[in-house]
Amino acid sequence: MKIRGVKLLNFIMIGLILFSFSRVMAQSCPEKTTVNGPKSITFVGGVADLGGDTQASVWFEYGTSSGNYTFKTEKKVVTQTGKYCITVDNLQPCTTYYYRAAMENQAGPSYGAELSKMTTCQEKKVLGAATAENTGIIETIFLDYFFLPLISALFLVFIFKNDIFRLERWLDIRKNEYQEYKSKKILEKKIKKIKNTEN
Repeated sequence: MKIRGVKLLNFIMIGLILFSFSRVMAQSCPEKTTVNGPKSITFVGGVADLGGDTQASVWFEYGTSSGNYTFKTEKKVVTQTGKYCITVDNLQPCTTYYYRAAMENQAGPSYGAELSKMTTCQEKKVLGAATAENTGIIETIFLDYFFLPLISALFLVFIFKNDIFRLERWLDIRKNEYQEYKSKKILEKKIKKIKNTEN
């Protein structure tokens, strides 16, 4: 019965980890490449096929003239098909950037079509304005401060579950020993009291 409970706990933990991880991955990228301001762009790409490999490296190449990709983002490792994104900061305001998505597996690198985005010319500053549009702040806090710690905690429990169960068994044994010791002492006191009354 206890073994079945352990297996069920493992399945629940794995399911929660995968569900939480998929939510974080799915919700952290915008729908398409987005200009965040005069100095920042979030490039968005997608992996349609890993080419038979279990993982691939993805990144973006970009520059300020068409066909000339002077810069590269950091590489990310993906293990499944779908959307991915990388944010680049310290760009030039009011500048058109030409970019392409890149992927590399054991067969070699492959590249997407060239696209372009222009950074804004100045930062928009609006003070005291209310909006009905979801800014994503609550969602970001919820994801960053709830899901990620939950994933970490569940992962640690999953890794150290055997040690946890051993500790639980050890505590149960110590508890039983203490109960036996306590019962023995109570019994000795009762016997001693009876002997004293007889004398």
